[in-house]
Amino acid sequence: MDQPQPRKADLFSPFSYRIEWKDGVVHEYAARDLRLACPCASCIEEGTGRAILDPSTVPQNVLLLGSELVGRYGLSFMWSDGHKTGIFTWPTLYELGKLVP
Repeated sequence: MDQPQPRKADLFSPFSYRIEWKDGVVHEYAARDLRLACPCASCIEEGTGRAILDPSTVPQNVLLLGSELVGRYGLSFMWSDGHKTGIFTWPTLYELGKLVP
């Protein structure tokens, strides 16, 4: 299967991020949902893959302050709670988008 590729990826508002994929699918992600899905070593135990981020520590109104392209393979986000270390690959973002109704 081919890797999903974005056509356009933008901060839609401080509360959401939108990605238009080359296959025509559009996903919109809530800022807090992305924050809770962060794949960095501070949020996910590297050895087991177990989530270690306590959702109660992430404000309900956490904002997306921006994003940065990481090579050709994904994005890194900056949130209002100061977190910015996770790298979300394109396949990860595509799969996360499928979970949002």
